Amino acid sequence: MDENKLAPYPPRPPPEKADFTFKFMVNKTGPSTWVLNAAPHEFFRQNVPPILWNEQSRGKTSWGNSNAFLKNGSVGDLILENGARMNASHPFHKHNHKVWIIGQGEGGFTWKDVDDALKNGGTQYFNTVNRPYRDGFTLCAGEGRFVVVRYKITFPAVSMLHCHMIHHFASGQRVILLEGMEVMPPVPQELKDKPHVGFQFPLRYGPLD
Repeated sequence: MDENKLAPYPPRPPPEKADFTFKFMVNKTGPSTWVLNAAPHEFFRQNVPPILWNEQSRGKTSWGNSNAFLKNGSVGDLILENGARMNASHPFHKHNHKVWIIGQGEGGFTWKDVDDALKNGGTQYFNTVNRPYRDGFTLCAGEGRFVVVRYKITFPAVSMLHCHMIHHFASGQRVILLEGMEVMPPVPQELKDKPHVGFQFPLRYGPLD
């Protein structure tokens, strides 16, 4: 099945412009470490106070805040590109929002963003008219292969983007996206006061610590 032909009916074109762009390099950096960019998501973070009310719980894989990017109603492009020796396809899943799969290609995403690509020789890789609209998409195998998805933030939440292969997910191939935090209501104190197990950050910072 070619997911690029799964356009919605009636047509539902993506927004014409993106307000922000994030690029993630898909890599394996150790025998059991898979990443989106340089750092794996750390397993121990499920034991710390929620990011929703504790900024100190943010890690290297947390993206966005109330002061920049990821604002409610904004449109974002997510670019995922394979690093070296990526010889298998990766199925990715975006929580809370469906995405338009607007571009795919090979040879590396060498432009600043999608607008730059459309103006400087990359038009063959993109279709921003009537694209698949899904919560999952595939990054095909091969070094330098890339996929570009676009979405609009309409559901404020602490969200996630991750590989759907369970051993990649468990080994750190995921990022946290703080979307629309500026319109989130304050967390009730009664929730903050719920019992929470005491936890100290480990000295090591591997994905399985």
